[in-house]
Amino acid sequence: MTTARALSIGFVGNVVTNPFGKVSGRLGDLADATCAHFPIGQIEQVLAGPASVDVLIVHLDHRWFFDVAPDAGAVARARALAALVSARLGRGPGTIILNTVPFVPVSSVESDLHDQLEALAGVNAVLFDLARSQERVSVVDAAGALAILGFANAFRERNRLLYQMPYAPAAVDALVERYADAVAVRLRARRKVVVVDADNTLWGGVVGEDGVENLEVDTDYPGIVHTQLQRQLLRLKSLGILLCAVTKNNDEDFRSVFAQRAMPLRLDDLVAYRSNWSEKSDNIRDLAETLNLGLDSFVFLDDNPFEIEEVRARLPGVECHLFDRTRPELALALLDGIASLRARNVTAEDLAKTEQYRGEAQRQELQRSAASMEDYLASLDIRVHMARNNPGSLRRVTQLINKTNQFNLTTRRYTEDEVASAMRAGSVYAARVVDRFGDMGVVGVAIVRDGALETFLMSCRALGRRIESQVLRYICQQEADPALRAHYRPSPKNRMVETFLDENGFALIGSGPEGKDYRLTRGPDDTAYIHIVAE
Repeated sequence: MTTARALSIGFVGNVVTNPFGKVSGRLGDLADATCAHFPIGQIEQVLAGPASVDVLIVHLDHRWFFDVAPDAGAVARARALAALVSARLGRGPGTIILNTVPFVPVSSVESDLHDQLEALAGVNAVLFDLARSQERVSVVDAAGALAILGFANAFRERNRLLYQMPYAPAAVDALVERYADAVAVRLRARRKVVVVDADNTLWGGVVGEDGVENLEVDTDYPGIVHTQLQRQLLRLKSLGILLCAVTKNNDEDFRSVFAQRAMPLRLDDLVAYRSNWSEKSDNIRDLAETLNLGLDSFVFLDDNPFEIEEVRARLPGVECHLFDRTRPELALALLDGIASLRARNVTAEDLAKTEQYRGEAQRQELQRSAASMEDYLASLDIRVHMARNNPGSLRRVTQLINKTNQFNLTTRRYTEDEVASAMRAGSVYAARVVDRFGDMGVVGVAIVRDGALETFLMSCRALGRRIESQVLRYICQQEADPALRAHYRPSPKNRMVETFLDENGFALIGSGPEGKDYRLTRGPDDTAYIHIVAE
């Protein structure tokens, strides 16, 4: 059983940061976090100094940037802060989390108010530009979090003057939630698929009873609720989430809605769908098999509590949410509130997912029609592009390491800093697979350091084609070390790779509670229909 990774979190700010230490308790089993609070006001000293933590949260309210009103000096101070942060990241590992400035400008002169608003936006723009250019920087929207509460309810100016802590308890909780989410999003694996019901979810009404023309999906209430949900789903698609549908309907009826009604969502926006009278849990399981994804990659939305409970009971790995169209204030906030769909950023592979997984469905169809498995595999024209220590793949490699559970020899997790360090000290291989149905992107990762294969993993959607053995074969050839060692560490989800090394030319040299140790002997056999391309 894997244990939560140890994580050190440091806090520094121009206010008392001790109340923010509750962040550690909000991470659950993602990390075993310890907190350290640096002296108040020592921002420059901490950023420029040797103090080392995995995550440094720098909380600054408006008084750090300006005394009374935002101006050009505040923007200059933000730029100086950005320079300090960049310099610290250049010296060593770690993630830094900053915050937008919670402040509402006021003035008796309209033009002065406009200048203040522009300067405040300029301060935040400096922080956003820093986060775009530095992968290890996050910016939480403290201003937005406190605006939801209302600034009058969020601030206690008297407490600022007396105790250097200007926030009401509710404001502290709101900020802690934002900071905890910024830490967690770098640790958790993002769910990949949203599966949505159709009747009374994608549209109002039941197509088989009400008819296509009478469904509610338009610009008036209640149809606008469903129209907005579809727009939100499309936005998730643009951010790398796959969309599927399961509905208890005749297939012809389901398809006719997309053909006859003008809606934001089109049928080809769905990677796959199931419209039949089977249980929704069976259909979701079938979608998972078709897309070659684990059930823990799925989020399910339905308006019917019975369907939610049926899926939740039979597929506990699927995250289920009730879509209550009668309460639009909750229904339309639902998707934005699902933490497992959040990510620090979106890679090119994320944006290509819909086509990649549609290609996977086509591969499955080809396999069912092929005369034999050998004929099927040979017809795919598989090419594996192998890159070694490519900085451009750092983000995707780290993402894949931290979300791959099943075909993963050790399930060891890495930060981007740690992957970059492995590139400097050894070899980090990224395997990109292309076949007749398209580019699957980077689907495999291996790390070799100090004569050991310390990480080897493959995305489940690339399995079943013997690609994993050919990737391992290429790595063994490149490393050219007859004493290359490897290790299998069992976890609750990676039993499928328990014998992978045994079957691919490695000899068992020891075993125990922590797993099995191996040494390279002959290595994997060649597979003629897979072509390796070195990059």
